Amino acid sequence: MGYFFWPRKIISPLANVNFTEKSLEKYDFDSLAKEYGGVQDIAPVREIEILGNIPEIEKRRGVLSYAHTNEIRFESDGKWVSGMINILVGAQSIAPVSVIIMIRGYAEKEGYYPGSGTWKVADELAKAGYATVSLDFLGYGNSDAESGDVLEARFHKVIEVLDLIESVKQLPWVDKSKIGIWAHSNGGQIALSVLEITGEKYPTVLWAPMTLAFPQSLIDTADEGEDRQKAINFVNLFNKYYDSRRYAFENYYEWINAPILIQQGTADMWVKVEWQQDVVNNLKLLNKDVELQIFDGADHNMRGKMGELWKEAVGKDMEFFSKFVLK
Repeated sequence: MGYFFWPRKIISPLANVNFTEKSLEKYDFDSLAKEYGGVQDIAPVREIEILGNIPEIEKRRGVLSYAHTNEIRFESDGKWVSGMINILVGAQSIAPVSVIIMIRGYAEKEGYYPGSGTWKVADELAKAGYATVSLDFLGYGNSDAESGDVLEARFHKVIEVLDLIESVKQLPWVDKSKIGIWAHSNGGQIALSVLEITGEKYPTVLWAPMTLAFPQSLIDTADEGEDRQKAINFVNLFNKYYDSRRYAFENYYEWINAPILIQQGTADMWVKVEWQQDVVNNLKLLNKDVELQIFDGADHNMRGKMGELWKEAVGKDMEFFSKFVLK
């Protein structure tokens, strides 16, 4: 659950984190697993509200003839979170429908719109007959404001995805037994956290997931000099009040029961192939169902070779989901 602060605008201001109140304990993996894991009783959630179209997406790719793309909103911890739904025309009349939950990576707030970071892959999944549902996270799109506590804002993203999944299950046309996850970058680490906390078998594709260990990742991704020292001080303070191991996804691999496909480009300037190899090796030692696909020349967004690598990656995603979600 430790997030990669990217780009390198590291951990300021420290004043926005009140360590002494121990208010972040509810976000450790053991606490979240008690609330959301296994057969625990999960608090009732509202069904997702499907709203109007998303003009920003239509400007970029036009109106689809084969799918409806709409803004949505759902509740998480009493706040509204916006997002996007993409569903094949007529799909609701042939229910139940398989659904892919989509979790974006880092995004600047300026110029952000619902569906940013996911709609292109969502279109391809819609062609293949899947409904897709993505979220913007608190503080983005038309969502309510996020926490002013820099760590709580990041830890809470996992809860938002957990609540989204439960809200999706309330849609009457959704096949609750055929839900998958697609995630990119920071979203990949959130997805791994969700798989661990729930123990569910959601087939999951991760594009260039941020998989540096927490909280060392906060230091390793900081610039040299003042920012790096701030990161070190921040981590030391966090470790004084909390057991950081309880917030680190890499300590809970045993809880994963889902098949996972990790895709990583060699020309990625943010994430290294070696990080994914470490994750895959550790998961395989526990006999988990995981595969790593390396794309020579692909960047952080799987772009390269005149768009051919992006198409190849999406094609591999289709094969994976066809095998695990639709079988």
